[in-house]
Amino acid sequence: MESVNYYYKGVEEFERQNYAEAIKYFELSNNIEEHFKTYERLFCCWKKLSDNNKAYACIEKAYHINPNNDKTAFEFAKVNAEAGNNELALVILSEILKRNPTYKKAADFYDALRKRF
Repeated sequence: MESVNYYYKGVEEFERQNYAEAIKYFELSNNIEEHFKTYERLFCCWKKLSDNNKAYACIEKAYHINPNNDKTAFEFAKVNAEAGNNELALVILSEILKRNPTYKKAADFYDALRKRF
């Protein structure tokens, strides 16, 4: 339960735009019990603080914990495309679309990425 409390404190700090403080709470939460959603929140914090390396590590961890979460997978695909890993991004997007063919953002991004490739 302590992990959940830290997570929600992190969410509160994130909403206040206190990203460094939010990171502390999310990390405390993950130290007790790792969860893909907490890593996804850490990804958002690090993006807001413009630390793309730490952001990438967090979304990658979130994806590996739960590759079937469409939002997490979509963010991981976007980050990979931004890094030039277009093949991996396309694979991830196609997996999302197999599970959820109505995910319009994923379909649009997949089409746009294929045109560049």
